[in-house]
Formats: sequence, C-alpha cells, structure tokens
Amino acid sequence: MSQEHGWSSLPVDLLILILNRLRWSSHPSFALVCRQWRSAVSPFYPAWITPLLLNTTDAGTTNVQYYSPYFQINFEVDETLEASGAKICCANGRYVTLCQPRLGLVMNVDLLTDDFYYLPRIPQLWFEYIVSDGMGNMFAVDATVEQAIATCTQNSDGEWGSWDYYDHGPELRASPMCNPVFHGGLLYLLLEDGRLAVYDKCKDEHGFEILNKPRSFGFECKDSYLVESDQHELMAVLVGRRGMSMNIVKLNEQTMEWEKMASLEGRTLFTGTLTTIMKKTGIKWMQNKIFMARLYDWSDVVYADRVECDGESAFVPKSRGFDTINAKVGNEAYGTNMWSYELGQPNKATDFWATRESYCSIWVDFSST
Repeated sequence: MSQEHGWSSLPVDLLILILNRLRWSSHPSFALVCRQWRSAVSPFYPAWITPLLLNTTDAGTTNVQYYSPYFQINFEVDETLEASGAKICCANGRYVTLCQPRLGLVMNVDLLTDDFYYLPRIPQLWFEYIVSDGMGNMFAVDATVEQAIATCTQNSDGEWGSWDYYDHGPELRASPMCNPVFHGGLLYLLLEDGRLAVYDKCKDEHGFEILNKPRSFGFECKDSYLVESDQHELMAVLVGRRGMSMNIVKLNEQTMEWEKMASLEGRTLFTGTLTTIMKKTGIKWMQNKIFMARLYDWSDVVYADRVECDGESAFVPKSRGFDTINAKVGNEAYGTNMWSYELGQPNKATDFWATRESYCSIWVDFSST
C-alpha cells in the first residue's frame, strides 16, 4: 500500500534550497510550519533591526566586530577593513570612509561587498573631518590650523576627480566629538559654544560662514553631537560633565534658536561616535532612548558570517549552537550592556562612568540597503 507524503516530509536539502530563495525576515515563519521545516532553518541574527556599532581594535589588522544594542551581542566577522592603521572617519548607511593620514589616502568601503573605492591622495594631512554626503561628494575639513575645506566629486563613470582646496574661512572652535552634518544641501559644523558654521558648495571660495544665530545651546555640556533626524530636523545631543545631564535640542529654523526636546516621539538616537543616527522604531523598549557607544563590559563574541539574502543582511553564527528563534533580547535579556538613557527620566552619572568608551568605532546602518 502506498504511503502519502505531506509537506512535512519534504527532504531537508530541498527545504534549504527553498530557504535560500527567501528573505531572512520570512525564515521565522517558515520555521513555525512544523518540526521538519524548522530543522532546515539556520540560526541567524537580523542586521537591519537597529544600527550597529562597528568597532575594531586596529583597522586593517584585527577583525571587525558589530555590536547590536538589540541583541546585546558582539558579532565578529572575518574582515579587517584591509587598511592598516586607518582612521574611521564617517559612515553613511552601509558605507564607511577611512583615511590613512601618513599616506594621504582616503577610501570608501562598501561593508556588504567589501569593495574599496580609493580617492585621489590628499597632500595636506591636517584635516580633522572627512565626510561623504552619500551622493558622490567627499569633504575634508580643517577647523583648527588653516580653517580650510577640500572637496572631491565622483563623476557619472564612478571616477573621483582631484581635490579642490579653499582656505578662506573664519577661525572655528568645532566640537571634537562629531562630524559635520549635511542638512538642506548645506554642510553644518557644530561649534563648542552651540553656534553653527555652514558651508555652501555653490560658494566654494567663501569656505565656512559662522551664523549669527544660534549663539548658544542654553545648557552647559561637555560633549555635543550633531545629527539630522529622520524628519530632516537639525538636532544636537548634549552630554553633561561626568554624565550628570543629557539633553536633546532641536534647531527652530524660524527663530534659529535651539529648543529643548521633551520626547523623541517614539524614535531612538544612536550616538557617541563621529556619526550619530536617529531611527523610528517599533521596538517599545528602545523608543525615546539614547544609546551611547559606551559599554559596561564587552559582551560575549559570536563568530559569524554576514550574509545578504534578497536585500536583507544577517549574521549567521559559525556554530549552530544558538537558538535565535527563542533568544532573549532587549529588556528580556539577562542584562543591558550598552549605556542608554530614556529622555525625561532621571540620569545616574555613576552608571555612565561605570562604562567604557568604545574607541575606533562608528554607527552603521544596514536597514537602508
């Protein structure tokens, strides 16, 4: 007598072939069909849920790690950024800009494909900031020595032109903690006192211009980070001395004054590096919070491959000894390893100083791929 075989008896090899054609986000639903189907699903951690803190002890020498504030795990991949001694300058989505000051080299790295795009050499080595607008323009800014700016543009063939230099700008005392930020087609540089300097590429010969307003934050702070929000607002994160206070201010572009924000309206800020990112999130325990690149301790490392599937990137552990479907995350995890602050709540400075700053790190975002 013949025996009928249902969907639950499909061979695992065939199920894996089917999975390879599906997006990562559909794998958990696939695993819920039955025990046989679940056995074909490899453990994975989505890389697109929140921004990730890329960190490396020595770019070009040690492997890159990605810390997820959602999973509270460090994922280490077999990549070194291939540029020994390079400085991490900025990040734009999945792209990271590096420079090797001694060689005058600047390069853009696609973290998904590991492709390196080299720009022409910069003979001057004193530029403090190198940023990309994500649209084929690179800017190098010196706010201390020469008050100069250099620009480099990519043509339609993907080739980068030579650097153009302009050194007719005012003396600037820029915040050393954050990069200049693009907003409304202009490049904004945050100064230590809360003032703003702006650069218009259409007026290259004028360099940066310090705006008359705003003239101060209205709050004392030790560190400040500039960011353009997901709603195209210009904001600043203000961290008090020894972490005693934390404020978010938004630029009122009618009055050109900073205004204190009482809520992030369900959004989340990821800051503490040269690049700050704001994201709208549906994860309730992360809403209205600020995550700083400061860790209480380095969490256990999961050695993984980063795999892209139909536009979604995920970390696949090299060992199958992980149950990611039932993994505890966020507030349900056994501890919170990254310092965070919920806007409007009391701030504990002792908690802030119990953490260690993550050097040679930057926030990257794979959700925009």
